[in-house]
Amino acid sequence: MPTITILEGMLRHVATSKASAIVALSGSGNRNPFPVVDVVRQVASDRLGMAGAHLRAADQLLQSGIFRASISRHYYAMYHTARAVVFAATQGDDHQQHGVVARQLPSTLPDKALREAQLTDARLLRNEADYDPYPMSEALWAGDAQALGAIASEFISELEEFALTTGLI
Repeated sequence: MPTITILEGMLRHVATSKASAIVALSGSGNRNPFPVVDVVRQVASDRLGMAGAHLRAADQLLQSGIFRASISRHYYAMYHTARAVVFAATQGDDHQQHGVVARQLPSTLPDKALREAQLTDARLLRNEADYDPYPMSEALWAGDAQALGAIASEFISELEEFALTTGLI
């Protein structure tokens, strides 16, 4: 496992904390070197950066004809984007479980039901691509991979725009 800096360790701690624990941090007086709201924004922003890395990898895999892996990376790009937005909106709880995070998207998110369905459908497709041996032909996954690539790009763009315009990040 790579070595992390002290700052990354602190951010990791916040990233895996519940909202109640993060609220407690904000009440700790001068012991906190950073305003907690800024730390939450940083965690959300870092998770969006990780989502972008997954999206770039997915697009490269798609262009290379590695469709199953592309599906997986596109899903993870969507998943980490959703986790970032949920974490920022709740000021802590990112509801990391794959079957839960989609339902936790903010109620003020435009087209929330659509985004929830897209993330859920992407997770189910990712499960098939990662765990089911059939169809064995990589080429038969091309249509699903291309469709998910387009959906993932739009999903990420819309959620990032929402996070920016609502001041979450």
